[in-house]
Amino acid sequence: MSEYVKKKILLLGDGAVGKTSLIRRFVVDKFSDDYIATIGTKVTKKDVRLKAHGEEYFITLMIWDVLGQRGYSAVQASSFRGSQGAMMVYDLTRPDTLKSLEEYWIPQIHESVGKIPIAIVGNKVDLIDRIRPYEEEAKEFSAAYESVSYLSSAKSGENVEKIFRVIGKEVLEERRIEEAGKSVEVEVPPSIVQASDKIIMDFCNQFGGIQAGMPIVREQFIKAGVNIKSPTKEGLIKAVNKLAEVEKIVKDPQTVTLNKNRRLALIRDAR
Repeated sequence: MSEYVKKKILLLGDGAVGKTSLIRRFVVDKFSDDYIATIGTKVTKKDVRLKAHGEEYFITLMIWDVLGQRGYSAVQASSFRGSQGAMMVYDLTRPDTLKSLEEYWIPQIHESVGKIPIAIVGNKVDLIDRIRPYEEEAKEFSAAYESVSYLSSAKSGENVEKIFRVIGKEVLEERRIEEAGKSVEVEVPPSIVQASDKIIMDFCNQFGGIQAGMPIVREQFIKAGVNIKSPTKEGLIKAVNKLAEVEKIVKDPQTVTLNKNRRLALIRDAR
């Protein structure tokens, strides 16, 4: 009988590199050219059968699509906790997104959970003409982190299934370079993005955790017209009011008022 396990996999990288599209292609085998910024995190799961240690495993991949906007360090650090593997995604047509993996995303994951197995994924291979130089670049980059690398296309499906299965197997085989460290607080200068970050986490912490709270945050932020990349104080105030309306259903009036005032203070003090 196959052994059943559940593993948490992160998809990390800058906005618009195709993380959500990769998940959609893997899980439901569909693709869309529409781009919608991921607010907070989205969790998708898929069951696969994999072999490791000479045995067959029935594994549920819990795939966390994490907000790709810099500055939301609290949301990101919270999403990282408990992860056992990560796919670091960059856009082959935007060299700065590969540099971002080295300067931001890989250090962030190392600080939060240690050196877990990772796969370097150059996405949108369907948009480039000569593949070989990009393959060599990806291999050279991944060698520095003792990781695997692939070029993929969420549009055509090239290598998508393979990448998820490879990282799943890597996690099963527990090829950790070192034991995961403790989560750390990441200090960032006070800003409107930082205020947005803190508001999101404050609500989630008050509403049963990131998985329970994030779908509500996402819905209310969209209703308030908040652009997660460049939020405004006016938009965040609307979002805070909408979150307070949701909390009225399950919390007493005093708690709702305290929570609302605390979040409004974050907006007021932001610059």
